[in-house]
Amino acid sequence: MSKTYYISLYLLFLGACSGIYSDWENNWQILCPALYPRVFTSFAPSGNLTGGIFRKQPLLTTTNRCVATCCNQQLCHVALMYNMTCYHVQCTSSKMCMPLYRAKLANANPPSMVLVKPVEEDETWNDLLEQENDMSNLMMSDGNEQFSFFGASKRSCSGLEDCAENEVCLKTSSKTSNIGSCECILGYKRNLAGICSSYRDLQNLDLAITPDINEPRIAKESHTSVKPPVKQIFVKTVSKEVRLPENGVTLSAFTVPAEDQVNGHYNYAWTLLSQPEAHTGTMTDQNEMTVKLSNLSEGLYKFKVTVNGENSYGEAYANVTLLPPKRINQAPIPIISPSAQIVKLPNTGAVLDGSASKDDDKIISYRWELQQGPIGYQPRLVDTPTLQLDNLIAGNYTFKLTVEDSNRVTNFTTANITVLKITDYPPSANAGQDVIIYLPQNTLSLNGNLSTDDRGIVGWEWTKSPFDENKAVDMQNTRTPYLQLSNLEEGMYTFVLKVIDDAEQFSTSAVHVFVKPATNMPPKADAGDDITIALPQTEAILNGSRSKDDFKIVFYYWEEIEGPSTVVFTSANKSVTNVTRLTKGDYSFKLTVTDDNGNKDSDLMKLKVTQNKNAPPRANAGGDFTAIAPVNALIINGSQSTDDLKIKEWLWTRDSTSLAIGNIIEASDKSPILMVTDVLPGRYVFRLKVTDDQGLSSEDSVSIIVKPDVQLLNLVELTLNVGAHFLTESQKDSLFVKLQMLLQEEVSIIVRNIKAEPRTGRVVLTFYVERKDNKSTMPGTEVVDKLKEKLGQDSGILQLSVTNVETAICQNNCSGHGTCNQETRQCLCEAFWMQNLIQLYFRNGDSNCEWSILYVIIAVLSLVICWIGFIWGLFCFCQRICYGKRRLLRPKKKPTRYSLLKPETENGNTTWPKWSNQMVLSESDSDSEDVMFDKSKGKSNGNLRKFDQKLKTDGFC
Repeated sequence: MSKTYYISLYLLFLGACSGIYSDWENNWQILCPALYPRVFTSFAPSGNLTGGIFRKQPLLTTTNRCVATCCNQQLCHVALMYNMTCYHVQCTSSKMCMPLYRAKLANANPPSMVLVKPVEEDETWNDLLEQENDMSNLMMSDGNEQFSFFGASKRSCSGLEDCAENEVCLKTSSKTSNIGSCECILGYKRNLAGICSSYRDLQNLDLAITPDINEPRIAKESHTSVKPPVKQIFVKTVSKEVRLPENGVTLSAFTVPAEDQVNGHYNYAWTLLSQPEAHTGTMTDQNEMTVKLSNLSEGLYKFKVTVNGENSYGEAYANVTLLPPKRINQAPIPIISPSAQIVKLPNTGAVLDGSASKDDDKIISYRWELQQGPIGYQPRLVDTPTLQLDNLIAGNYTFKLTVEDSNRVTNFTTANITVLKITDYPPSANAGQDVIIYLPQNTLSLNGNLSTDDRGIVGWEWTKSPFDENKAVDMQNTRTPYLQLSNLEEGMYTFVLKVIDDAEQFSTSAVHVFVKPATNMPPKADAGDDITIALPQTEAILNGSRSKDDFKIVFYYWEEIEGPSTVVFTSANKSVTNVTRLTKGDYSFKLTVTDDNGNKDSDLMKLKVTQNKNAPPRANAGGDFTAIAPVNALIINGSQSTDDLKIKEWLWTRDSTSLAIGNIIEASDKSPILMVTDVLPGRYVFRLKVTDDQGLSSEDSVSIIVKPDVQLLNLVELTLNVGAHFLTESQKDSLFVKLQMLLQEEVSIIVRNIKAEPRTGRVVLTFYVERKDNKSTMPGTEVVDKLKEKLGQDSGILQLSVTNVETAICQNNCSGHGTCNQETRQCLCEAFWMQNLIQLYFRNGDSNCEWSILYVIIAVLSLVICWIGFIWGLFCFCQRICYGKRRLLRPKKKPTRYSLLKPETENGNTTWPKWSNQMVLSESDSDSEDVMFDKSKGKSNGNLRKFDQKLKTDGFC
């Protein structure tokens, strides 16, 4: 078979496993035979919301998945995508779901719909579309919108909750955007159906689909015959519904691959799984691709079809539903509640409820129409059981409700609404009170906002009285409630306010403005006498209370004109104020006073600051404080130090009790603010010395305690085999995303530091891991163990070579008998303790102090003694064997025979007893050696023993 066939088979199988058929280009006619292959963009069902039941599918975000799932559902006729959301539409009729072009929805994100299957089984979408009179409007879209459902798109996300199972939300590299896309987690890959499946499932799928690729591999490994695997036949059947009195139907099985694409013949077997009670019916052609059913009764029949080929097998299921005969339909009865009602303005809303309408089956649609109403009223009618009206105007209304039942029979009724007007009273103008102003003031604002009307004022108009036409004045904002007047002259003005309501009714009101000549003199400012003070006094009181006016001074303002320093006023808007931050030199201050007519006057005063005796400065190092590591820089502020004139020199020094670590940057030790970097936990003490122009100085000290990092034990250092000048931001972000997936938990990685290794220049990343569920921190040793395990399985899993991964500080307790060297990560054991050599050379090699030297010496000595004993025993064993062999080789000696000595009588004669000739002793005849020998015999016997002893001596191996 061709490679194309196997690819097609793989795509179809993958879609079937996930419930969504993703390859529609070649198989959509088999998988969804009633589908009309076109996407209607900017279209919606012609029946709108009354055309059927809309079911929202929140998990389906692409058109192909929306259509594929709709095809597999019996009660889904149209697939609709709107605002990236899938809707399955169960149409009341095919006509109500015909596509209707919506010009208002033709925007950047228009809706799109696909006709999946018609409601009536004896019709097709193509025939229904050809019957429409406005077919040209339906086909406004060109060929570029042809049906295409293969290929899955990624879903955008802002958090993990927006993604599906086995997916993770990866943010973009942009720092200004929180939007990312859903990606498969580690070990998973997105299939053509858009679902993240594991690599193992995909590999098993490949093995099942392409046996001709895998079988040669098995043949290389074994010369024995192997039974080829059974190939999968994909079988598709279509369930059907039949309405009595029709009681016959056919079911067909469609296969992939088709029978004409394989070498061989398919065997079909149809089996009845379940049937209604009191079943009647006949099945013919049970072993054909199409089975015929007849004489069926009302109810549900379930069938199973199995397809067998040469070394292949497949099966499918189908249902046949026999519906009861159609009943005799009764026309629906529309009911509107209330049938008549009266609405009084200003109320402009009303409700007509048609949900009480009745039918012998069910009502499928409601349609409201305005039969009679006032001219200009355009209602927004929604085809729902309850009609809510608003923006009603005075007049009589007649609304018609038409209801349609499930058999398309309609009936209607009407309801009346009367909207009554209310009495509209004319407005009441109020131009405000008469006003008197005095020159030189020649501007004024008139306020007419106290004018009223029962329904609101829609127009404002200010004019001059006809008697004042020749008087000069500038008028602004004459069409608003607030009139602005300027350039008024001495005299009386009359201004008329006219207000108009929405019924064109109006009212007028007049206001008089009297412009009088100036009656008061400008104020006289007096800033007080000149002042001279001497340091260390750095503040003085400025008194302008002697300023005068014939009426009243309403505003004071102090300002510095010149001086050696910028001073601070405690109350610059009062007659008496205190000025601070003075230094040696001459100052000039200005006081400006204003009366209630806006007249102003100013006066100057001088302040001289001298220095009779220099006072030493006062150092202030800022006070002790505490910081928690990590600290990028310690900032110590000594700018609060003061002097009666000026501080000339600042000098920060480190106290002898302070830690020596830490670098002072940017020569800040000679400035008011000291900055120290590269600090470690501990106590730092600095002394600040300030000196003024006359050489007097003062000192103050500050103590800073830097506490250890609370996350110190959880910090992990990851060393990459990459130079620090090569690592990019995108590589860093990708690395941490992969680390999160390696940990296989809902965690976030907090980067503490990125630096270059001093000797090699390689990148060292310092971070800790925080669990998202309870915001707890994962122990550093646990993170290191997990990463080492994953990297041990695949060292290239991060795509960046990892040189080392370890905790930031050594957390090896050295078995409780030593300390860990932070630089080498090796244990420095206490006296009489040593490394476990077995773990060092045969296990993970972690440094420890598990073995006691005393026990090791005892064990070694015991081993040596046992070894020596074993060798000695072996030596003795060999000696015994050698002695036994020599004894066997020695010639056997005849046993010495002995006889009793003859007893001597007193006369020297020897007498023999009667039994003397019968008793002869040999060496073997007696076990006793206590025998008395004569001298000659005894000597001979002694030589024999010496020879025997020599033989034993010479017989050693």
